[in-house]
Amino acid sequence: MSLRIAYWTSGFEPSMEAVSSEVHLLRRSFPRSVVWGLSHRRWCRLSLQERSWCLHPRLHLVFRGMTRLLESRFDLNHVFGSLSDWFYLEGRRRRPIVLTAAAFSTPVHPSLLERVDRFVVESPSGRELLQEQGIDPSRIRLVFPPVDLKRFTPMGEPNGPFTVLFASSPERVDWLASRGILLLLDTATLLPDVHFRLLWRPWGNGLREVREWVQRRSLRNVEISVGRFADMASQYQAAHITIAPFTRIEHCKLMPNSLIESLACGRPVLATPQVGLSQMIADEGCGLVAEPCAHKCAEAIVRLRATWHDASHRSRRTAERWFSEKRFATDYQHIYHELV
Repeated sequence: MSLRIAYWTSGFEPSMEAVSSEVHLLRRSFPRSVVWGLSHRRWCRLSLQERSWCLHPRLHLVFRGMTRLLESRFDLNHVFGSLSDWFYLEGRRRRPIVLTAAAFSTPVHPSLLERVDRFVVESPSGRELLQEQGIDPSRIRLVFPPVDLKRFTPMGEPNGPFTVLFASSPERVDWLASRGILLLLDTATLLPDVHFRLLWRPWGNGLREVREWVQRRSLRNVEISVGRFADMASQYQAAHITIAPFTRIEHCKLMPNSLIESLACGRPVLATPQVGLSQMIADEGCGLVAEPCAHKCAEAIVRLRATWHDASHRSRRTAERWFSEKRFATDYQHIYHELV
């Protein structure tokens, strides 16, 4: 009989959020499971079809009471987020706990982390970060994030100017520096013949600041598109490469889904060493890794323009080798059976 998993998350937009997409896939793989959590974007959300619900953080006492009553009906708890998710770890749990550290932020008190039975990271560098926090390696597992290889498929080289896509918009203005937005704009200043397209989610408080930065620099080669892009595959296919210019790991996903989806579409990627995917990019030749410096990033873009066709072929091959949905679900099934 299929396991019943209680997934704890703050993301409920699987078409737009990396973590939410992963949870949605697992919920479909284990159909007797549920997804619940707190989200400041709405007061209440209930979907019987997706077996998910969430409440606003101001209703956290109601949420805590309901999950306390329902938790015993499931085989284990799986928290998707980071080591700072104190609220989901604070309450006493009657079932084993798996925590996927998809993003890195300041950890909670070690006593709360002791309640976690298995930690999951999405990159080898994530394993190192957890060990630096004193977590025993025997409690850590590595599972690469998934991509739908049928939905995200390669197409021919796009027409028009060489286009760099950024699809990892932060939700808060104080996260702009970590995501490397200023670095990206400085790079665009050095390459006026290259088109930079920034996809921005329609929430958060950072958009106004970014638009002011673009206007202040008079960057006519920078386009900001705001919206809920259901067909992300076409966004990658319309670009030549995808970039993740992260300058710090705080508030960033170590393995950005935008890069993995880009690889599946045969679009090479450019990342800084702070990105968890950087070593794989270097090993597989599916893009380039550049130091978080505008001149270095500009040089890498020029090199990728010259070697685009070969890097494009390697990109799709990398996605097929490491990021299949089947591998993702199977890896988590093994972890669950370790505990149940």
